[in-house]
This record gives sequence, C-alpha cells and structure tokens, in this order.
Amino acid sequence: MNVMLVSICAAFFYGVGLFAQWLRVAEKGNYRNLVLISTTVGAIFQTMGLYFNIHVPTGINLSIINIGSLITLMVTLVLLLSSLKKPAESLLMAIIPFTIVWVLAVWLVPYTHVFAAPAIMVAHVLLSVLAYGLLMVAMFQALLLAYQESQLRQHNQRKLLKALPPLLTMEKLLFEFLLVGVILLTLSLVTGFIHIDNMFAKEMLHKTILSMVAWILFTTLLIGHWLNGWRGRKAMRWTVSGFVLLLIAYFGWRTVVDFIIVR
Repeated sequence: MNVMLVSICAAFFYGVGLFAQWLRVAEKGNYRNLVLISTTVGAIFQTMGLYFNIHVPTGINLSIINIGSLITLMVTLVLLLSSLKKPAESLLMAIIPFTIVWVLAVWLVPYTHVFAAPAIMVAHVLLSVLAYGLLMVAMFQALLLAYQESQLRQHNQRKLLKALPPLLTMEKLLFEFLLVGVILLTLSLVTGFIHIDNMFAKEMLHKTILSMVAWILFTTLLIGHWLNGWRGRKAMRWTVSGFVLLLIAYFGWRTVVDFIIVR
C-alpha cells in the first residue's frame, strides 16, 4: 500500500465524516456514529500515510508537509477521544477541511527534508513542533471560548454559536488541548537537555528561558484550573501569553542565530 492510496482513502473517509456532520448541524438527520466512525477510519489511513512518508531509507523525513499533517492528525485524535464522553464532534467541521488538505499534500507535494541526526535529536525536534502546533490550537480554542462566552452574555444566538458545543464542553476541550500540549512541551524540553550539551549557551539562552517561562505559565494555568477553578478570560489571557512566549522563543531565537551570532 503506497502513500497515494492511503491518502485518497483518508481524504475520502474524512470527507464522509465532514458531510455527515454538516447534515447533523443542518438538522437533516442524526449521523453521529457515522461521523465518529468515518473520521476514525480516516485518521487510521492518515497515520499509515504518514508512516510511509516519514520513514525513508536515508533517515526521517520531517518536511513541513509531514509536520502539518501530524499536527492536524493529533488535533483530530484529541477531538475524537473527547467526543466519546462529550458532544465535541461539531468542532470536527473546523479541523477536518484542514486535515484533508494536509493529507492530500503529503501525496501531491512530495517535499522532503530528511533528518539524519541521532534519534534523540529527531525526537526533540518532532516533540517541539507538535507541542507548538497543539498549543497554537489551544490558543485559538481559548479565543473562541472567550468569544462564545461574551456572545452568550449578550444573548446572541448566531448560527456559529448554535453549531458550537456547549460552553462547558468547549472549556474542557481547551484544557485537554493544554494538557496534551504541556506534556509534549515537557518532553521536548527534557530531550533538549539530554541531547544538547549546553541549553544555556549564548545562542540557546533566549529560546531556553522563554520556553521554560511558557511551560511555567501553562502548567500554572492547569494547576490553577484543577485546584481553584480558573477559567474564562483568565484562562484565555494565560493561554495566549504562553503561546506568544513560545513564538518569541522560536522566531526570536532564529533571528538571533541568523542575524546576530552568525555576523
């Protein structure tokens, strides 16, 4: 079985799940089981396609196409697992179109960026990118949650709000995204300290400190939510602040390395 076949199968089953969910939102039938089953089968095929495309004879192919597909796969899986206990499947309408695009891109855009470094370094890079991606989704989820909350307070009943899960479900999803993202970020930092000789060297100091501060913010928010019930705008502010720090950590680090230290 090759990448083309599994990509087409993944896109097909994702499309069936998307169409079934659209029928549910349009109140033309209850196809919840079809949504979940089709999306799950699509995720299985997407995983197979990524496995074939990432594992190449010369090393590990960590192209931007594969990374994007991995991030959408992880978000889709989180939503699927959440849907087993709460009505979160309506959010699949927002992620599945992007997932289909990345699934087809893996097949149609055979771009390669082979990483032949030691396994621990590959794991560090992969965990870092996945953590950034999932925490980015958490940030958008926090913004959407804040918007939903403000509209409900104004008794606004737009179609967008009706298509979204209940406020409590949206909040639980936010903290599930944060939890998985923090776990990935933790593993990324740990593998970085294991592989990189000096994470506090001049060229790494900026990235290391900001990443650790972001980790502290996210972890504090999770603990505050579990112990003190932090939610709403406080959760939104902390989530956005943590992700902005991660953005500065990466892009600021690249700027320092490329334009200051290199010169």
